[in-house]
Amino acid sequence: MYYHTPNINRYVDTIVKFRIPVIMFYVLFVVLMATLFPPKFLSSDALFWLKDSQELQKTQSKQFATHHLSKLVVKVDKFDEGTHEALKKLHEQLVELDGVEKVSSLFSSDFVETKKSGKESEMLTVINTGDLDTLRLRKLVKELHNDYCNVVENDFKTFYYYISGKKSIDISGLDIPGTYVYKSNNGEIDWSLVSAYALIFFFVMVVIFRLLFRNYVAFFSALLVIGFSTVLTFTLIVMLTGIETMHITMPFITISIALVDFLYFYYRWHVSQYKVNRHNALLKMLNRSMLPALWTSVITALGLGSLVLIDSDIIRLLSLSVIISSVTGYILNLTFLPAMLSYFELEHTHVPYAKIGYLFTLRELHYNKKFLFGFLGLTYMLLVIGGYLIYGESNRFFKFNVQNEQIELKIPYKQIDLPLIHSIEHFTEALQERFEDELGEIVSLSSIINSLNDANTQTDELDEEALLQALFFMDLYGLSDKYYDENSVNMIINLYDIDKVELIDWLLQYKGIELYFVDNETLLGSAKYNQTLLLASSLLSALLIIGFITGWIFRSKAMAFVGFTVNAIPIIWFGMIVTLLAIPLSLEMLIATTISLGLASDATIHFAFKYFRLRYFGRSRKHALEKMYFYSGIPVIIGSMILITVFAMLYFSQVHSLELIGLYSATLILLSLFTDIFVLPVMLLFIDRFQGTR
Repeated sequence: MYYHTPNINRYVDTIVKFRIPVIMFYVLFVVLMATLFPPKFLSSDALFWLKDSQELQKTQSKQFATHHLSKLVVKVDKFDEGTHEALKKLHEQLVELDGVEKVSSLFSSDFVETKKSGKESEMLTVINTGDLDTLRLRKLVKELHNDYCNVVENDFKTFYYYISGKKSIDISGLDIPGTYVYKSNNGEIDWSLVSAYALIFFFVMVVIFRLLFRNYVAFFSALLVIGFSTVLTFTLIVMLTGIETMHITMPFITISIALVDFLYFYYRWHVSQYKVNRHNALLKMLNRSMLPALWTSVITALGLGSLVLIDSDIIRLLSLSVIISSVTGYILNLTFLPAMLSYFELEHTHVPYAKIGYLFTLRELHYNKKFLFGFLGLTYMLLVIGGYLIYGESNRFFKFNVQNEQIELKIPYKQIDLPLIHSIEHFTEALQERFEDELGEIVSLSSIINSLNDANTQTDELDEEALLQALFFMDLYGLSDKYYDENSVNMIINLYDIDKVELIDWLLQYKGIELYFVDNETLLGSAKYNQTLLLASSLLSALLIIGFITGWIFRSKAMAFVGFTVNAIPIIWFGMIVTLLAIPLSLEMLIATTISLGLASDATIHFAFKYFRLRYFGRSRKHALEKMYFYSGIPVIIGSMILITVFAMLYFSQVHSLELIGLYSATLILLSLFTDIFVLPVMLLFIDRFQGTR
């Protein structure tokens, strides 16, 4: 309990006596683990989502090959004969690139028309848009712009190329007119850029620690503890689970948690040397920090431990990252850190910036209950709304609006007959009726057969004979391979301006025909959609467990409410922000949420431990708040400001994953900091059971 003070004199004497072996053991152990169980890192989250994709397993069960779909957007000043030829040549160059299976663009579409070969005889002809001259191509697009809206804008200044292949391609050697944007993420890492930001992180830490503590001991001890904790966390994950591939942003979980945990210990050691010697400073550091730090590790392990059993690599990796980093950080702070710090004695131990705690105390001691109840009421209202959006009939928590994209499907068949064509027609009609102008052209076997039949003057309605004639013309003009293969029909749904999550949901719910996604981008979207409910449930269960354990630690039902609420507030308000901005779910968002959860649970225990300990020994509410801010609040503020600074700088990087983790983490850590400084102390005052002691 918070009133217990452990006797650790013999323990500290032992650590100091064997400090060299202790330090050497950790150095050798970390090197050994890094050698035996090295993790691999990717900058794309696709691999992690697709591992858990039911739709991918369904597609693979039919032995349908999946492929990578990327988009090249080319913008030109004007569309004339020269530009037309250059864009057409670009299409041909893309088709010839190694690894490219097909390219869809303005210059790859087929349309059917009837030409007169004599005075009365007519001949059906299939024409490719790539064979048209500039004037006729303009006329065709203006007449049928809805069919081509996804490959060209109506002003003929923006053109879209959709490239299907086994991986993203290198377009640096192509002659591309105008300006272009190539949208693809192949998961490769620019290690030079990552290294540059690692150096920036080290530089920021050096500067901040030097300014705050006026020594270099803080930086180097932090660097070693955080570095050892990070290496041990991921090598242990590889050893225990066999999962070798990690996301490039996952180390930020261990960095964030290890940094703040380290600051609780180091800050206490630093300020304890103000009036006592370095040996007693070690005693103060451990006997005041080891119990709350122990309970934060217990809360983390039990709160997230159940998530390790869930059959999802994403959730397992996130929960294991937090649990193992918390445990390894705690062990390092109990053993390695005191062994290292025992060599140093500080000259400058005064921390004048700690006076900010007195300002917070004066403002929060006489809090307004109406504001507290109003804020908590609004927060729980948002929680209920979020639960409705996630658990309702239609999952609308995460929207993903896209423009000018494609979805590729396969429809299995035993034979091509009228029932198959009609089933595809019914699907197409239902899809167009549901989404109307949000879709572009739907290219399928049904569409080309109906076009051929409409242009064939020898047939009227589509019957068996008309179908056989249409299939004959497809073979004649070499169209068969484009629209179907031995056991499946190919379909392309062109998206104009649509919520892709809603479309995927509709496709998953459609029962009139068997549909299989074959492009990785749509499979990724379906995997994210399917796991939204699981992820939300996992997060909610973790929050409930954390709240329950917090209440058990302090033997207080009120603390259970505080533990749940303080950890939930940053996530709830962050969820409101991303919902209003229609930001899609991503692994970076989950990592940022995990970091916030780890930091908030740590702060709850450390703040409450310090406050209730002082109240138990008869200190006034004012004095307890002041000491709480001084010993627990300052480390949280320092750690949060360092992390916010570093993550904010990551937002300006050129790596998409680092940009996202920087934006989301900085936002969530800032929300967590506000909650810890302004909400948590007020809630502790409100539930204070030592009301008689002033």
